[in-house]
Amino acid sequence: MIFPADYKYVGVADEARPGDPIYFSTRYLIHFAEEVIIYQVEQYSGEGLMRSAVSMEPIAAGSEILVYPEKVDTRDRTGLIELASSLCQGPVNTVIFKGGDEHVTFVHDPDPGAITEIEVLDVVPPNPSWLVSVIEILEDAGLFGDLALKFKERLLDLRQFEGDDVYFPCTASGLGKSLDRDRVDIDDPLIVGCDISREVFSEVYPGRAFRFINTCPLSNDWLAPTGPFITRCCRSERRGVVMVGGHLGVVVHWGDGPPEIGEAIRCLGEELKRG
Repeated sequence: MIFPADYKYVGVADEARPGDPIYFSTRYLIHFAEEVIIYQVEQYSGEGLMRSAVSMEPIAAGSEILVYPEKVDTRDRTGLIELASSLCQGPVNTVIFKGGDEHVTFVHDPDPGAITEIEVLDVVPPNPSWLVSVIEILEDAGLFGDLALKFKERLLDLRQFEGDDVYFPCTASGLGKSLDRDRVDIDDPLIVGCDISREVFSEVYPGRAFRFINTCPLSNDWLAPTGPFITRCCRSERRGVVMVGGHLGVVVHWGDGPPEIGEAIRCLGEELKRG
């Protein structure tokens, strides 16, 4: 697949002849004429902003190229790879796209395998989960467009654990009884939560017997990652890029908002690109 990392590397010309001056950052030249041709510019001569192209190798031409008629977000690499893949049929192997700012890019031999899927590991209710809702907002804002990421929800529904003897960490979930609101007045209660929940119960009710289900993705098999992932944890010391079960992921704090979550995903994306 050839998909320029930035549209600044793509030039447009009515004529394309070796030796003509071309802006120095141009790596690909689209010749819009009776037959559209895309060239890869491999060598330059001279210095300065405008240089002579010594070598221009054709990548695609004519019926191999489809010029997409609608304007798109040219920085949404995931969306454009998927769209180009759906459009490349028959002789077509290349799709040219134009953005709202009139800049042009293209995808040649689109490869959906170049898109990295990130598992979003979280709990519900509330529904949608906080992590899922924030990521959707950040995606819509184009924050991850250059990273070629897509997200897959993997959610643990806490409602399956509800019962008369069950206590959840807090009232935020809207489920049954909780440790921050209700007094535990039964024998051998079931505490459903994370390590902090267990520690809170043990400190408030020292010596009391209890059962425990750990819902933290970093400490149980309920949401064990099967690939790159992002999840939340109530322990701030766990925040950052981690490896769990051989899978690279990132942890944000339970109370982190869009700025912290966005930064965490970009850090993970950069780590995955280096890997």
